Amino acid sequence: MALLIHTILIAGSNNAPLAAARLVLPMIALTMGAGAQLVGILAALFSAAPIFFNVAVGRWADRSGTFGPILFSALLIVGASALFLLAPSVPVLLVVACMIGGGAMFSHVVAIRAVSECGAPSDRMRNLGVLVVFYSLFQFIGPIAAGSALEYYGTHAALWTIGGFGVVSVGMIALRLHNFTRTPKGGAEPPAPGRTAELLRLPDLRRWVVVSSLFSAVMTILPFILSLHALATGISAAQAGLLLGAYSIGSLISRASIGIATRLFRAPVILIGALLSGGAIYAALPFIHAFQPLAVLCLVLGLALGIGVPIALSLIYAAAPPDRVNESVGLTMALTNFLQTSVPLALGVLASSLGVGPMAWTLTAAMLAVAVLVWGGRKR
Repeated sequence: MALLIHTILIAGSNNAPLAAARLVLPMIALTMGAGAQLVGILAALFSAAPIFFNVAVGRWADRSGTFGPILFSALLIVGASALFLLAPSVPVLLVVACMIGGGAMFSHVVAIRAVSECGAPSDRMRNLGVLVVFYSLFQFIGPIAAGSALEYYGTHAALWTIGGFGVVSVGMIALRLHNFTRTPKGGAEPPAPGRTAELLRLPDLRRWVVVSSLFSAVMTILPFILSLHALATGISAAQAGLLLGAYSIGSLISRASIGIATRLFRAPVILIGALLSGGAIYAALPFIHAFQPLAVLCLVLGLALGIGVPIALSLIYAAAPPDRVNESVGLTMALTNFLQTSVPLALGVLASSLGVGPMAWTLTAAMLAVAVLVWGGRKR
């Protein structure tokens, strides 16, 4: 259990900077004179590097073990914060977004394997559930810490806070009390993988890749939507951090209940319910302007969506070829990041004139469509 917890703490320390940066970097950019369109580009760039390199990082981990990729991920986060502290400007913020997004997403790809290989295969869903519970905790701490640092101490303090999580991660990696290994499990070299497109020919894997990607996308785009909504409605940076904190608390409660939920309902039924309720909440979000109702809405949204990711990831792990697990997860994250990139880019222009409504309602439509996909394949 200690091995699992140390592994998860490293993954969480690499995850918190992304949640924090998605909230505060758009606010910093706006205060530095950037417009809504440029902020949309900034939000999209969090996902740019993972789109092109997640699969490669997954293959790296499949062939060489997870230690190198996890250390590289943490160092990317530290380097991103140092870069802005040395040269604070809007163009540098764009590079920082790429680096933090890459560090967090690459870490997630390899952490799934490291966590899944702690214990017996029967422990996999439980371990992944614990991982995402800790993600919720770090996603609660990160935005509140960075948002408060930005409001009370300024831009540099916010970047110091984000980089500090990466420094903690590097320190824990150096202690070697984790399950990130220098070779694949068992020490055997896996066979050379084929084309990534071959994975999409597996019907179950294809379905769960789409479902997991959609869940991750609608969850990680939330900070960008909230940052725009907060500025439009006069909510402070610290309060915006608390909104994300409320969402993370809901996610934590939901993910902690995964064992009970999976005993009562089949996985596709849970996923359909989460997608439908999450879509309804996203549709209502643009109409709520006061802090307290928004906090309740974010809490309920976390309850609805939090359970989806660990269930979908467990289904991907079971459906993927054993020697291409990380590649399959990398493919999932590449699709996730494509959605996280295309949605802010496509709707950034609309947000500047119409507000966050088009963004939220597009996500609602996507969740309804994927719910139909899960319903159609529930008996397979």
